[in-house]
Amino acid sequence: MRDIDVTSRIRPLDMYPYDSYKVILKGKMHLHYAYRITGESIEIELSDYLKDAPDNVLSDECKAIVAWSRGKKYKQSHLLTEYILSPDFIVKSRPIFLQRTRSLKLTEQGKCKNLLDSVERLRDMELIFDDDIRNSYFSWADHMQKYKWGQCNQFFRVVSVNPLLDDDSVPDLILDYVIYHEILHLRQDMSKAHRPHNAQFRSWEHLFPEYDACEEYLRTFYSRKRLQ
Repeated sequence: MRDIDVTSRIRPLDMYPYDSYKVILKGKMHLHYAYRITGESIEIELSDYLKDAPDNVLSDECKAIVAWSRGKKYKQSHLLTEYILSPDFIVKSRPIFLQRTRSLKLTEQGKCKNLLDSVERLRDMELIFDDDIRNSYFSWADHMQKYKWGQCNQFFRVVSVNPLLDDDSVPDLILDYVIYHEILHLRQDMSKAHRPHNAQFRSWEHLFPEYDACEEYLRTFYSRKRLQ
């Protein structure tokens, strides 16, 4: 997608302490923001996922970026946070994200295991609830770096799992644990700044049956695989 110039949508103009400015929306896989200063001019770059955002959302975020460019700590605008956490934004934007990513198989059905079977088992155990997985997408990864078993994109509510776990030799409990871990990230409140694996997260994680055994299994996964 070509860059979209949205300079005319940004108001008020007097918030810019620069002689000239430009605001463009750029197509990349992830939500992003950046700025470049040339002399007394500034160019702000936002994600094209925001092309349908109300003008006041764009303007408010530009204010935050201008303040950042002048030495203040960056703080995402409240209006933008509300907008990107809305179900409508996720529904409209996730297909674009999935189209742009090259690391997913875009299916929950693997050659041996179905990720949604794990989700149902977790629900039956009352470890997760409807709100945790509402408006979420599960897919096997096409590839994933070593010792990374799952991944969660909180913005687009996408959970992906290492394809090495799609094997009959891997106990269902292990796959359930990996998916549980990623769903816990979906449960976290994205509107608040926190470390992803904070104390609250760890307390949830330790509710999983045989937590220590699952961690040990994954820690020794590759050495076990070499012995097979």
